[in-house]
Amino acid sequence: MIQFKFSNKIFILILFVARFPSLSLYSQNYQGCVLEHHIYIDGGSTGKTFEGFGALSAGASSRLLYEYPETVKSQILDYLFKPAFGANLHHLKVEIGGDVNSTDGSEPSHAVTREEFENPRPEYFSRGYEWWLMVEAKKRNPEIILEGLQWGAPGWIGDGNFFSEDNAEFVSAWIKGMKKYHNLDIDYVGIWNERDPEGEYIKLLRSVLDKNGLQQVKIDAGDLWEPHKKWKIADMMMEDPDLHEAVDVINAHTTSFINYYTPPNAKELGIPLWDGEAHGGGGDWYAAAAHARNNRAYSTGGITKIISWSVITSYHDFLPAPESGLMKANTPWSGHYRVQTPLWILAHTNQFAKPGWKYINSACKSFNSESNVKEGFSVSALRSNETDDYSIIIETMDAKELNKVYFTVSDDLSQNKLSVWQSTFKKEEFVRKEDIEAKDGKFEITLIPGAMYSLTTTSGQKKGVASSPVPVNNKFPFPYSEDFEETDFYKTPEYFCDQHGRFEVVDNPGGKGRVLEQKMPVQGILWRKYETPQTIVGDISWKDYTVSVDVMLPDTGCVSLCGRFNKSSGWDMSGYRFQLCHTGNWKLQLRGEVLASGNIEVNLNRWNKLIMLFNDDAIEVKLNKRIITTIKDSTIMNGVVALGTGWNTAYFDNLRVE
Repeated sequence: MIQFKFSNKIFILILFVARFPSLSLYSQNYQGCVLEHHIYIDGGSTGKTFEGFGALSAGASSRLLYEYPETVKSQILDYLFKPAFGANLHHLKVEIGGDVNSTDGSEPSHAVTREEFENPRPEYFSRGYEWWLMVEAKKRNPEIILEGLQWGAPGWIGDGNFFSEDNAEFVSAWIKGMKKYHNLDIDYVGIWNERDPEGEYIKLLRSVLDKNGLQQVKIDAGDLWEPHKKWKIADMMMEDPDLHEAVDVINAHTTSFINYYTPPNAKELGIPLWDGEAHGGGGDWYAAAAHARNNRAYSTGGITKIISWSVITSYHDFLPAPESGLMKANTPWSGHYRVQTPLWILAHTNQFAKPGWKYINSACKSFNSESNVKEGFSVSALRSNETDDYSIIIETMDAKELNKVYFTVSDDLSQNKLSVWQSTFKKEEFVRKEDIEAKDGKFEITLIPGAMYSLTTTSGQKKGVASSPVPVNNKFPFPYSEDFEETDFYKTPEYFCDQHGRFEVVDNPGGKGRVLEQKMPVQGILWRKYETPQTIVGDISWKDYTVSVDVMLPDTGCVSLCGRFNKSSGWDMSGYRFQLCHTGNWKLQLRGEVLASGNIEVNLNRWNKLIMLFNDDAIEVKLNKRIITTIKDSTIMNGVVALGTGWNTAYFDNLRVE
């Protein structure tokens, strides 16, 4: 999830260039002679260790997956993590929650306050869903590699200083909590997503991890996306031997944007080089082609692992960076999900090689057109570190012609026949083809443009199919109500998506039952600008409705109810926000503009009912059945409901939309 700091027009252009670097692959009008190539697969030409292709769950991208019915969730998780079934992901990287917006929402931390940090409880480490996703991934693939990375952090940490001992202890506590409460061994931990690293903090983190008995946890540093900064961490490590000693892996984001170039300094460090966040930009074949091009990362830049964002699109379509996932499952109320083409592109690598296999350097090549280096195809070959088996992965996403490749295999590799799997632009996804028989260590294959191939002497690959049909994609339930009585303590209510801050269910401080509380007392350490705590629920198509909710302010601060909340531009959302403060001051706003304001008596430590009515361009606000204001405005005519606060404690109950 790249945080762009320039105009939306430039943002759109960059994504377009990344997604459609060549449109030639989508034409089937290839004519002329067949180009011929010869590749020697020399089993003794041992390259770097293949470390697997994985995916990233962060920025609240997996939020709605947690709400799916159990049988449906199991199917989805099989497609993602089950070996020899679907994507067969080798690595799962997750966000270490910080209660701040990190793209499509905020992910909860295990310590909202210092008091929670100093007095930990099991429930704190079961907030959110990343722990659950890691548990489910491990059930299906016990060998999967787990990694944690921060986007932001609670504001109490280091008095607002991310690079502090407080934060190093916070990260260590998360790792230990994952082990203690969920039996999860975290293999790697990062620093701060897409923020310039600080060398002294990285060394401090290594020291704190060791002090906490976490010597086995490796540090993965870098996570920068800007072209001139991508591999900045390598320069830092070359100048600081102690920093070099502290870091086990370095990564850059979206290395495809610079054609997988890695600078000499990065290669000279002698440690693995990864792409820590690759993007496909959707769920269609154009996105699949972007994933397929990652096959070039090793032959071009010596990159041995690709981690794609996101593992699954499980957030609302109107939130930033939609359609990022290998699969799509963002309507748990219907149970509908979609297996998308990029998932099968990852299967072309992940089902045919395991982490620990070695690249065969003699057969890892990119073949470019004589007239254009951006046209052509690539080949990667890998061999088992336990047997004489090998696999060949080929992509022809930017080829214009037919290409015939003649392979010769060295005697130390298997001479058995090779099974062939193929995906072809808009025609077929991960289909088994006729086997190829190697004669005297030689065989050949003709490649068409816009395709992905996997050839292997191994067996067991499969295009998995769920045991039951996918339900119809029904709309969000309406009328809608939530009294929070069925939600467990410390959990987010069903279908609620926190955008900033932390909203969770607690005991009703004013009587019986359960209510929703905003927990963060201060602004967190931000990844991107976001003003105040906010959580959303509903359907973007909602237009004319009445929304009501009971609110209680225990002392100072503000509370807000919002309707017709919609995406305005870029990364921001806006709608009609009615804010009421303990002083009695109120205002009705739209995108920061005050449409109406005033003062009214407020009962502190007692429940008050807020009501907003939307009917065409008429908007009415009530407090305890008393009309506060009525206006006419047609700027936004549809949108979800949002609840919000200032940096204060507030409670909500009995939400109704009808």
